[in-house]
Amino acid sequence: MGNENRGSARNIVQVGALRGDVHIHEAVGAQPVAPGELPAAPAHFVDRDGPLAELDELLGESREGRAAWAVISGVSGVGKSAFAVHWSHLVKRGFEDGQIVFDFRRGARDLGDAAEHCLRSLGVEAELIPPATDDKVAMLRSWTQDRKLLFLFDDVVELEDVLELLPASGASVVLCTSRQDGAELAADGALPIRLKPLNSGHALDCLRRKDLRERVDAEPDAAAELVARSGGLPIALNVMIGLLARRTSWTIARAVRELSERSRRRTHFRRAFAELDLAVEQLTRAEARVYGLLGRVGLALPAGAVAALADLTEIDAEAHLDELHRICLVEENDQEQFLLHDLVTEHAAETLGASDASSDDAVRRLVAWYRQQGAFADRMVTEPSRLRVVDDEVTGENPFTREEALEWLRSERVNLLGMVRLAAESAWHVDVIALCDGPLWALHNQDKHYSDTLSALAEAVTSAVAIEDLPAEARMRSLRGQLLVECGELDEALAECAEAVAVAERAGHRRILASALEFQGKALHALERFGAAIENFRRARQLNAELGRQRGMAIQDYLIGKSLSALGRNEEALQAFGSATELIAGFPGDKRTPSRISVAAARVHQALGQHEQAASQLREAISATRERSSFDVAEPLELLADSLTALGRPGARECLEEALEIYEQARSPKAERVRRKLSEG
Repeated sequence: MGNENRGSARNIVQVGALRGDVHIHEAVGAQPVAPGELPAAPAHFVDRDGPLAELDELLGESREGRAAWAVISGVSGVGKSAFAVHWSHLVKRGFEDGQIVFDFRRGARDLGDAAEHCLRSLGVEAELIPPATDDKVAMLRSWTQDRKLLFLFDDVVELEDVLELLPASGASVVLCTSRQDGAELAADGALPIRLKPLNSGHALDCLRRKDLRERVDAEPDAAAELVARSGGLPIALNVMIGLLARRTSWTIARAVRELSERSRRRTHFRRAFAELDLAVEQLTRAEARVYGLLGRVGLALPAGAVAALADLTEIDAEAHLDELHRICLVEENDQEQFLLHDLVTEHAAETLGASDASSDDAVRRLVAWYRQQGAFADRMVTEPSRLRVVDDEVTGENPFTREEALEWLRSERVNLLGMVRLAAESAWHVDVIALCDGPLWALHNQDKHYSDTLSALAEAVTSAVAIEDLPAEARMRSLRGQLLVECGELDEALAECAEAVAVAERAGHRRILASALEFQGKALHALERFGAAIENFRRARQLNAELGRQRGMAIQDYLIGKSLSALGRNEEALQAFGSATELIAGFPGDKRTPSRISVAAARVHQALGQHEQAASQLREAISATRERSSFDVAEPLELLADSLTALGRPGARECLEEALEIYEQARSPKAERVRRKLSEG
């Protein structure tokens, strides 16, 4: 046949001269197979609707020449592998060429091992697989091109390895689980999915399995406590489920007691803690230190606070936090604060050691940082010259605008309360007082968080008594009395304020006494003892006049006017409000007091039937108040609704609904009054 071939032939060899025999061998086992390597689906999978929807969307995207891939990350024990397997089972029928699973075992196996496993799974005989890693990867690309495969790579350390393994097939999907966040690979097409611990409701669903449902439902409070001790981590929940399954005579409360003792909890959760131990072993000494200190305080801190805590520059602190975040030991919330999950917090604190005295120094630096930042924020949000019993020396340029200061106070409220707790535990009494009298009181004048602030002020009273600081004790009792008035606890409020006046008189501090008399007067006014209230306010006004404090005089005139109005002495009340308005004009930085005067004057105009004038003043007050405080706008809204109703104009209901929402958010007793108005209207 010469050099020309006609017809079919499986093997052709062209030779010039033949000596001996020629043997032709077929390649055996080289035909592709469709592997099905997925492990069994999780038995009781809950939640994860959002991340599942993200993967569904990824699957539905149109691609050419490149597989879709997702990096599923999260803290150890959060359920990364279970999530990946669950979704894979939901979609496996769509991958007709098979599903391949490979466990990198946290770096114990490498890229070459993964490529070889995938080739074997696809039907390539061992003797045909080249020894070099690059050649294995190249062969895998040939075998996966244009095929419809699902890959699951578990416990990946080097995420770039997965990038090398991506098939050149738009019909394939690659999932990988890792303790490292995949956000940095988004530019390479990766979809980063960072799993969070289960919320309490879903964690209860996980606990409420068929054989445990009756026991869990019989003790809902104990079940909620048991779930809280798991930190929402499936690995810990599964330990609890196993414990209850073995101990069939145990109540849920008994299981809670078992996990309340630290050494027992450590034993039961040893697998979760062992995983965290491995992660910490990979950290530098500085990173491990930051991790441990975050566990020591147990709060969500911004980078600046972490820098103070660890005695680092902010740049270095950010670098360490970025690494801790990348390997999923630390989370970052939408306030740019860094935090640890509950069980991780306990583990992190243990890494410091029980005798680490330097951690106390770290907490001291942290409290000092919050005290300094809080002093800046306080002076930007409230009148700089207002009374403060701990007058922190604020040097340098204030880092905040007014809006930034208020935003900072709101975002750091929980941390400020945490600093009060930490300072009280360490008997740093002046810090407790400064934090309560400064940033926490400044925030209370904008937003209301009664329960937390009352508890903090009780700590401040205790601290003032401990160091025998009479002016501070009087001030803290006065502030606490004011909150009790706002909460409707009037008898307790009056007793607290009376004690504040007595302490201030013993201290011989005229400005503190003027303040204490003012707060006592407010309690008397709330109890409808208006004459006695006026006496207090006039005495406080006289003390402010002697001290040359014009702003204090303005506030007392305003309060006198309110009590005169309550007595029906409306013309005298309007004169008092006029005097207050003139005096406060000398303090352009005080935006709150003029609005309060306007609202009080509007009440008088309403009592006189002058609703047009009242409505005009109230609208101006609402406009001015919206710029700085959500809570303070509720009262003028409620009053404006009254005037609009009296004038027969629309808009009253909308005003009341907005006021009710504000009062309810603050858990103010005034909400009930507004509800009645809405039901009557």
